[in-house]
Amino acid sequence: MRTHTFMVVAAFVGLAAVSTPPAQAGNDIYFVTYNHHIKKGETELMIMTDLTAPAERTRKVGNYLSNMLELEYGVSDQLATELMLEGFFDTTHGFGKFTGFRWENRYRLSRAKNRGLNPVLYMEYEDLDPDTRFKMEVSGREDGKGEPPELEGKRERIMETRLVLSRDIGPWNVAFNWINETDTRRGGFTDFGYTFGIRRALADHEHEEHEAEHLPPLSTPGAPAYSCPMHPDQQANQPGRCPRCGMELVSREAQGRHGLPPGEPTRASRWKPAAIGLEMFGGLGNSRAFGGPFKVQQHYLQPILMFHPREGLMIHIGWAMGLTGVSDDLLRTGVAFEF
Repeated sequence: MRTHTFMVVAAFVGLAAVSTPPAQAGNDIYFVTYNHHIKKGETELMIMTDLTAPAERTRKVGNYLSNMLELEYGVSDQLATELMLEGFFDTTHGFGKFTGFRWENRYRLSRAKNRGLNPVLYMEYEDLDPDTRFKMEVSGREDGKGEPPELEGKRERIMETRLVLSRDIGPWNVAFNWINETDTRRGGFTDFGYTFGIRRALADHEHEEHEAEHLPPLSTPGAPAYSCPMHPDQQANQPGRCPRCGMELVSREAQGRHGLPPGEPTRASRWKPAAIGLEMFGGLGNSRAFGGPFKVQQHYLQPILMFHPREGLMIHIGWAMGLTGVSDDLLRTGVAFEF
């Protein structure tokens, strides 16, 4: 059972995220799952905060806030690189620390933006304190079976790889990641995990028409007549739907900046969800004890909302519900700025 104090703090953190200044996320709606979307030249800064109620409290571990700061750059339409910094603050015991960094690279095998299952190869190097708490992924099992002894006082040097499979189907995206986390300091011992995500893009926001007169003209002679409000690089000469998110293409005469309708979003539509999603993720044992009973692994079900209140901003709110006795409960927020 979770205390009333935790619920009050959780509500406060959620409201704080919604009140944050504008930004936009580049890894779609998801917190854990990756899909195949990569865009050349796109730079994104994302701040993620989790409020966690652990399944087991100890003298060292109580309710805590964990943070991840991400900076991602699209080197090409197939390759993205990202630096991540993380830390935590234990709200029960009043202490916290910076726990390390991750360096990630993703490469989509196909140049086509939506062909087949769009396989992506993912590789990440992790240099982390053993006490790190941010759930960027989940792997392994919690009963210790098959796991070699920990190296006391040593930082973790992990090489994480993923096979990412993803497909856009109209306004839907479906993605699956197989996760391997290999400990380079313990003889190549590897934990396994998975994550599955599904997202649906919703209708675009309504915008204030009176702002349109202050915007410079967008159309140029010979330019395609229609484009996607969410993905302005998706253009056509006739009406239709965006192949990436499924939204109806909008004529240039009806658009404002970046393909959105003219002007700023209305007050009502500014906080209308732009997308909804669901993730399921968890551990699958290790290289010495694969799989195992469901109850000895962490597994989570996570509904997500994404808001797109203005150009350059996306806000994500998720609730990761632990499905086993060894799984935590998390309230998750993400605020992303796109440049």
